[in-house]
Amino acid sequence: MKIFGFGFLVILLGLLTHSCNDSDGYSLNDIWVTIGNIEVEDDSYIIVTDGGTRLFPSATAMPDYGFDDGDRLFINFTILGDGSEESGIDHYIKLNSYRRILTKGLIELTEENADSIGNDPIWFGDTEEDVWISNNYLNVGFIYEGSPWVTHYINLVIDSNNPTNEDGIPVFEIRHNANDDPYSQPPLNAFVSFDLTELQYPEQTEITFIVKSTGRSESENFEKQFTYTYLEEETISMQNMVINDTNVSIK
Repeated sequence: MKIFGFGFLVILLGLLTHSCNDSDGYSLNDIWVTIGNIEVEDDSYIIVTDGGTRLFPSATAMPDYGFDDGDRLFINFTILGDGSEESGIDHYIKLNSYRRILTKGLIELTEENADSIGNDPIWFGDTEEDVWISNNYLNVGFIYEGSPWVTHYINLVIDSNNPTNEDGIPVFEIRHNANDDPYSQPPLNAFVSFDLTELQYPEQTEITFIVKSTGRSESENFEKQFTYTYLEEETISMQNMVINDTNVSIK
């Protein structure tokens, strides 16, 4: 389970206030928050976390607006009991709340689309905690200036004219278009997951690349090297946690 340092997401809803335990020893007062993807199965669905844990929502405290296969979510849940190897389920859960995560692919930056891609500033509360790779995604929790009623755009791009640095390492940029939003206070938090699967090549197991972004000042500029290993299953444990929510408009 990733500990988020950017103070984002997931309203805690439907939490039980009395103290009790189920037959598998899980307390109904305990909650977990993690990231997962929807896997549709016939007329139902399961949630597969970034650590590979398979969760079946036996109960929910939120309206079911319908999910599509592959939808990515922040989820807040309570474990009701354990599944079995035969069922293909690790835990049966009560889904307390969820929030959809914006997912996008990689875009080639050209002279034709440079204006629409933009280069307005973003920054991070903790670069070690707020930008990471899991489950074939580059996850980015960022801060920006603007208002929640003006739609901003966030993209991961590679410059078609300068795709690598002097050492031959691919360079990706997180680009923000504020759409001329005049508002600046208070700063807002947002989150996006960029799909990295198109970077996979046959007979390779990993790729190294650099991610950059432009901040409000030189001290807030971001640059970090990542290694995306795509044939090795990640192991991420779940931990109890609470995250604050901020309403944003990012596409």
